[in-house]
Amino acid sequence: MRVISANRRAVREALANEGWRFALVGSTEELKRHQKSCRTLSLPVGYESDNRLRTIREVLLRRPWEVRGQPFPRWLSYISKGARKQLQPNLPLAAEFCLVHGFILLVGNVWAEREGGIWRVHREDGPAVVCDDHEFYYWRGWQVAKKTVLEKPTAERILNEQNQTEREVLIQRMGVEHFVQEAELRPVDSFRETTLLKVNTAEKRGSYRNGRWSEEPLALAFLKVICPSTQKNYFLRVDPGVENAKQALESTLPQYNRDWERDLVQET
Repeated sequence: MRVISANRRAVREALANEGWRFALVGSTEELKRHQKSCRTLSLPVGYESDNRLRTIREVLLRRPWEVRGQPFPRWLSYISKGARKQLQPNLPLAAEFCLVHGFILLVGNVWAEREGGIWRVHREDGPAVVCDDHEFYYWRGWQVAKKTVLEKPTAERILNEQNQTEREVLIQRMGVEHFVQEAELRPVDSFRETTLLKVNTAEKRGSYRNGRWSEEPLALAFLKVICPSTQKNYFLRVDPGVENAKQALESTLPQYNRDWERDLVQET
C-alpha cells in the first residue's frame, strides 16, 4: 500500500505557519543543484523528533536514502508538533538546509507493507519509492534491482546471481519448494527421515583447504524434513557449511547443544 504521497500542496499547507522558508522539489537533480550552488547542510528525514515521538513514516524513512546525505541533527525538531503530525502522510524523502532558500524538501511516493507490527518499504508490482527522476525498487525492506522485482524468477537466474540480497529475494518470490524442484538439488546425506540437499551458485568464496586458499563456489543448502502428522515435505534453509544431515538437523533447533534427540521427539 502507498503510505506516503507526493502532495506538494499538503506539504505547503502543513508548513505555512512555521515561520521558516521552505522550497519543494520533486527530483534528486533539483536537490543536488542546491547542494552545488548554495551552502547547504544535510539533515536527516524521518529521524526521531525532539519529543521522542516516532510515527510509522518516521520509522520507514529513518534509512536508507542516499540522497539524504550524512546524518546530522534532527530537522523535524525545527517544526512544531502540530505541523509534524499534519505532515506525516506527505513526509519528504530528503531534506537540505540551504542558507539562501531555507529548507529544501524532496517529495515523492513511498509504498510499504506491515508485518508483525513492523513497516517495511515494499512493492510487488513496481517501484516502491518514486521521485520525478528516480525510481527505487524494494522487496520487504531490501533495495534490489528492477528486474529482481518485476521479472519472473527462475532457478537458472537464481544460481547465476552474484549478489546475495538479489538471490534471496528471487528465492522468496519463487518459493523454496518450487526452487528446490526446478534447480534439481542433489542429496548430500540423509539421517532418519531428513535429507540434506545442496547446489552450487555462480558466486565464489575464498576457502582455506589443505594448507592453501582457493576460490570455491558458494552453495545453497536445504534440509528436507517430513512432518510426522501430515507427512508433508518441508525445506529448511541451513548453513551451506554443514557436512551432513544430522549436523543440519541439529542446527535447526534452538540451543542445539542440548539433548536434541530427546527434544526432537517431544516437539514432533
